This record gives sequence, C-alpha cells and structure tokens, in this order.
Amino acid sequence: MSQIRQRWKTIIWLAIVFFSAFDVYMATVRWGYGWDFSSPDTAYFNHLAAAFLRGQIYLENPLSTQDLTFANGHWYVPFPPVPAILMIPFVIGRGADGVKTVMFNAMLGAFNVALVYLLLEALRGRGWTRLGRAGNLWLAAAFGFSSVHWYLAVTGEVWFVAQICTVTFMALSAWIAVKTGSSWGAGLALAAAVATRPTVVFAWVLLLAIAAQRLKDEHGLVDWKRLAKWAAGSAIPLALAGAALLAYNAARFGSLWDFGYLNANVSSENSALLHTYGQFNMHYLAANLKGMFLGLPAWNHDCKRWMPDGSAGMSIFITTPALFYLWRAVKREPLVIGAWLSVGLLIIPVALYYTTGAWQFGYRFSLDFMVPLIVLLAIAAGKRVSWLLALLILFGMVVNASGVAFWYNRWCILG
Repeated sequence: MSQIRQRWKTIIWLAIVFFSAFDVYMATVRWGYGWDFSSPDTAYFNHLAAAFLRGQIYLENPLSTQDLTFANGHWYVPFPPVPAILMIPFVIGRGADGVKTVMFNAMLGAFNVALVYLLLEALRGRGWTRLGRAGNLWLAAAFGFSSVHWYLAVTGEVWFVAQICTVTFMALSAWIAVKTGSSWGAGLALAAAVATRPTVVFAWVLLLAIAAQRLKDEHGLVDWKRLAKWAAGSAIPLALAGAALLAYNAARFGSLWDFGYLNANVSSENSALLHTYGQFNMHYLAANLKGMFLGLPAWNHDCKRWMPDGSAGMSIFITTPALFYLWRAVKREPLVIGAWLSVGLLIIPVALYYTTGAWQFGYRFSLDFMVPLIVLLAIAAGKRVSWLLALLILFGMVVNASGVAFWYNRWCILG
C-alpha cells in the first residue's frame, strides 16, 4: 500500500512540475510573440512531417531556404528527422501550417523538466544521491530556468527544436537506465536522441556508468561480464539508429556519409569554413572553448547596456552559475566517474564544430551535456540544497530571464 501511495505522490509531483514548467514557458512565448503566434519560416520539421506523409523526404516550396540543402532539384532538411516524426500526429490532425512549432517545443521543454525531476527522484531512490524531494525540485528548476534550456524551449526554429528534442531522449534514456536497468529501453531512448543529434552518442558512457553502479550495488563490485552484456544490448539500438541515418543520407544525397551539411545554404563565411576545414576540425577549438567557458557580455554603445556576444553566447558558468558547485562531485564511484567522462566526451564534438551556435544568448550547445551535469550536481549538493547553491540557482534564473528578453529583442531594438 505504501508503494502505491508513493507512486501516486511521484505522479502528482511529476504533473505539478510539467504543468508549472509548461505554464511558464507558454507565458514566455505569449509575452514574446503575442497570443496569435505562428511557426517561424525556418521551423521546417512540421513541413518535413507533411512531406513524409506524402511519401517524400524533401520540402516543396519552403518559405525559407536558410540552412537547407539543395540537391537533385529539391530542398532537403539536413538535420536528422526524429522531431518531424514526432510531429506527424499533429500534422495529421491540423496540417503542417496548423502545427505551432513554438508550442510543440515548449511542451517538449516542459516534459524535459519533468523528466529531469523524475531522473533525480530515481537517483534518490537508488541511494546514489541524498537530496530529498525539495532539493530535487530545486535542481529541476535549475535545469528548466537557470540554464539556456529556457530560451531554447520558447522558440520554434529547426535548430532549437532539434536540441530540445535531443534532451528529451537523453534524459529519458538515463531515467530508464536508473529506474529499470533495461539495456534495450535505455539504448532505444538514446538511439532516438542520436537520430536527432548524432554527436550525443557519447551519452552512452553515462548509461554504462549507471549500469556499472547498479551491478556494484547488487554484487559488491562491477561484474564486467554482465556489464559487457548490458553494453552490447544497449548498443544494438544505437547501431540500428546509425544505420537508419546512413540509409536516410543515401536516399537524400546518394551517399551514406553525406548528411548535407557541407552543401547547406549557410552564410558565405560559414560556407568558406566548411569547405576549407570541414564540419569538425581543431581549427575551431579555441573559439568554441572560449565561448563555452570564458564568453562574457560586452558593453553595447547603441543599447547602452551589457549584452552577450550574439554569435558565441556566454560562458556556461554565467548562464548556469550552479555549475560552480560541481567541484564537490568527486567520488570514486562508477556513476561519478562515468558521468564526468560522458561530459568530457560530449564536449569534444561541439568544441571541434565549425560554429559556436550562431545567433544565441548563452552557449546553446551546453544542452548536449547538461543531463550528466545535473546528475553530478545532485551528487555534489549532498543532503540538501545549501543557501549558496540556492543563491546560484536563483541568480541563474535572473540571468536566463534577461536572456529571454534579449532573445525577444526587448533589451533594445537591434535591427
């Protein structure tokens, strides 16, 4: 009976977290776009979903061609297709133009906050973290409103929908691994994330760390044979997702390895970089690391205020100052070691990427490694959220609220 009561408590709190986040996100959307908002011209995924329903994999007469790839007489969306697949039921019901990708993204974003809370509760249930429900609510709020997740969740453009969708499946995979231990379930969820944003494949290391921690708890040490079996089981969906992406490439561009990015309709500057150095190269490392860790706001003489670098964004320690608390997450446990390794590996592709993220408030690619960082933050917090950690979270909320205002061009008219 107590288990049933506990389950209902979790469901109720999960609903509270989801609807609270969704209300804030939608209030933000209405503040930014007004009540009568529509999908931006660069949403793409809603129209790609409609194309799939017609048996096509290209867009017909797109309103914008920014970041699209022209091949064989058609415009293609180079980004992997999972968000479009998720939109298919909505497109069936309302048509492509009737799907508001901004609302869709806000809904997914709220679901992410709820999933992070669910993951934190599962970690507590295993005894891997010591925070109570109140502490986990603090950290869920930190993820939802004290990180770049906030401003990305209230937009509907193709790039941001893809990132929010990726986080959905990353958080889901981690929760499945912690809660059920299912290698297939965790691998399948991560496969969906990879089929949205392939560079997050390194989150697999976090899943392995969770499996290793479960084995250590159950047997007193890590049973390497069992872990290898778990790894193989979770890797199968990832391999299938990779094969599906390669087949999708071949169907679009006639090559397994061509994702369409090199020939995408990007700025002349980015096009020159792509054709000179490629999509990933050490040439980009210094600029990316600077934007990721050292990016600072600069004084804007026209607006007469401090503003972020609209190209590189700002340091993750400014947009999510709670990350300063991570110095406490140092333990010789599989979960901690694996989470840190996962963060390091997930940073590599974005550090070598040809762009820092284009127009942005904070460093948006930080979402790629935010799930393992939240796990580490829960470990670092100890038994309760201290006044210092709470202050850092609240300060981050103020920063990201200003980021939303910046994103909606409310600081000053930028043209």
